[in-house]
Amino acid sequence: MTRLDIAKKVHSAHGGLTLPQAKALVDEVLDSIKDGLVEEGHVVLSGFGTFRVVRRKPRMGRDLAKGVPVPVPARNGLVFIPSRNLLKKEG
Repeated sequence: MTRLDIAKKVHSAHGGLTLPQAKALVDEVLDSIKDGLVEEGHVVLSGFGTFRVVRRKPRMGRDLAKGVPVPVPARNGLVFIPSRNLLKKEG
C-alpha cells in the first residue's frame, strides 16, 4: 500500500475532502510521525502499535561478490511493535 492508496481511502471514507486535501492530510500525519521519532525516539498509536528508534551496533558484514569482510558502521534503525488489538481477528 502506498501513500496515494491511503489518501484515496481517506478521500472515499470522508466525503468532504478532495483528493488533494486527503493527500495533504496523509502527508501531514506521516510527517508528524517522523517528527515524533526524531524528537522523542518513539511514537505510540493506540490500537495500532509503537514505532521506536533503536541504535544498531557496529558489526562485521561480508561483501558477497568478493567474499571479504566489510565493517558495517553503527546506525539508527526503526522497529514497529504491533498492538495486540491490531492482530486480533474481527468477527
